[in-house]
Amino acid sequence: MRYFVCTILFCIGFCSMLHSQTDSITALREVRLIAYQLKDSTYTRNVIVVKDSVLKQNQASLTNFLNFNSTVYFKENGLGMVSSPSFRGTTASQTSVLWNGININSQTTGQTDFNTINTRGYNKIEIKPGGSSVADGSGAIGGSINLVNELGFNKGFHNELFANYGEFNTYGIDYQTNYSSKKFSMLLGIARNASDNNYPYPETDRININGQYHNTNVSFAGTSKLNSNNTLKVFANIYDGRRNFSVPTPNALKTKYTDFNTRSLIEWESHFSAFKSNLKVASTTEEYRYFGNIDNDFYTYGKVTSFIAKYGLDYALSNKMLLTAGLNYTHNDGRGSNIASETRNLSAALVSFKHVLSEKFLYELGLRQETNEQYGNPLLYSAGFSAKLTDVYQLKVNTSRNFRIPTYNDLYWQGVGNTDLKPETSYQGEISNNFNFKNLSVSLTGYYNYVENLLRWVPDNSGIFRPENTNKVEIYGLESVVTLQKSFGNHKFTGSATFAYTVSENKETGKQLIYVPFYKFTSSVGYNYKRISAYYQYLNNDEVFTTTDHATEHILDSYMVANLGAEYTLGKKRNYKLGAQILNFWNESYESVLNRPMPGRNFNFYLHLKF
Repeated sequence: MRYFVCTILFCIGFCSMLHSQTDSITALREVRLIAYQLKDSTYTRNVIVVKDSVLKQNQASLTNFLNFNSTVYFKENGLGMVSSPSFRGTTASQTSVLWNGININSQTTGQTDFNTINTRGYNKIEIKPGGSSVADGSGAIGGSINLVNELGFNKGFHNELFANYGEFNTYGIDYQTNYSSKKFSMLLGIARNASDNNYPYPETDRININGQYHNTNVSFAGTSKLNSNNTLKVFANIYDGRRNFSVPTPNALKTKYTDFNTRSLIEWESHFSAFKSNLKVASTTEEYRYFGNIDNDFYTYGKVTSFIAKYGLDYALSNKMLLTAGLNYTHNDGRGSNIASETRNLSAALVSFKHVLSEKFLYELGLRQETNEQYGNPLLYSAGFSAKLTDVYQLKVNTSRNFRIPTYNDLYWQGVGNTDLKPETSYQGEISNNFNFKNLSVSLTGYYNYVENLLRWVPDNSGIFRPENTNKVEIYGLESVVTLQKSFGNHKFTGSATFAYTVSENKETGKQLIYVPFYKFTSSVGYNYKRISAYYQYLNNDEVFTTTDHATEHILDSYMVANLGAEYTLGKKRNYKLGAQILNFWNESYESVLNRPMPGRNFNFYLHLKF
């Protein structure tokens, strides 16, 4: 019955998508390859790449952008509060977030709060659904997000200022300066976002209490061509944020949370004949303080310092075969109010092989051997092929074994941590059908994922929650992405749509996991005429269960949210833009987390300058 429902829902969503248009995403589906541009597990799976111009149109948080432009489902504890993704029916801890190739998931919780990521600090974001642990390591079970700073050369000096202001005293300021010469390039960005966040709850007489927040993000990227064979890159990022957590009831105790994160990375890339060498050395810190009562100075805290080293060597056996070998090492040093000082060391060796048999067929193989001190040494694999069967149709098949290691909280939380935990393991397979026409591209992917040793916090006989390897989960579903663009003289129409149907079932209970909708649908339409452009974004999420017993009183209803925006370009060089947005255009009353209402219709205005 579920397969029948799945097919019907997909057909409905697919037909709707053919009428939607945007230029917001690009799916990588090419088979023709240049040896030194190959990446692990990229060419036998679809990767969505989003460029800087599209990121500027959306709200600053990574949550907002992905919510309206991908199949990822988010549960958000109110606007600007903690935001957790569900990628293909998995948990937030099973989504890997990378910063210029370095994993930045929290070592305490195992996940990334997507409301702490400012998209305007990056000029490219790569969205990679499905498991990729061979390339990206622990946590890459549901999918991966790579935040990228790209730098060009010989473009001179230029600046950008993006400023926005909206209701609830919400504002954002983002300034970037960029200089590049023939052999040197540098980018410096500073962003500040804040809001009183005191929005009224739709259809009630209440307002959002204690929801104010502010954050500052500073990013730097620089690269220098040392000579014709060697390039040195330097990246750095500092994030400083404070959030008061919205209260579920008017008389609830008010709390607040601060976090301070730093990242630094040095990358050295060398080319010698048929070899390409890449060395990355990075240091990251994450530190939080939680105030259980905003009116006093007592707080609990956690801090983790990490050192990461990654080395990769590519050898082009010919112009159609590439062999890659790599070594990874990570050292974590964590401490906190509930965690005694603990360190751990993780290392991995990986090898992959890619072979272009013809202009229409490619296959790739990958192995990764993990080694660590506390738990298991899993051998991971990935394999797949890509075949361009006609001028418009391409088939991709990929399978992989992926894993996730327990976090600091899972292992070392005083009194409840469990050092005998095993890593989660998943076995995945997917088939993608890609159709590329002149103005239209369509992809349809079916996938299957079986997860063992699912790590959950469950109550013991005394009612205390403790981490255990418990259930097995079976996940399967369909995803589709459609993009379309068409021009008539000075009139340009663009659009995109995504559709996902997901079954994520606990094999012990036979029930859908909590906060995983059966379907999600997004679409957007864009129109441009000379100096005027406008767009409309639409999101539809199915209902979700918030308790494992699927009690009807704890079901969150499905909801439909839309945004409408328009902008006008000024200046002889068209380097100034004035824009306005109506968010939640239809004034939908909805929640993505139980008892955490989101705002109704609200307005936002922005100015974008290039000089």
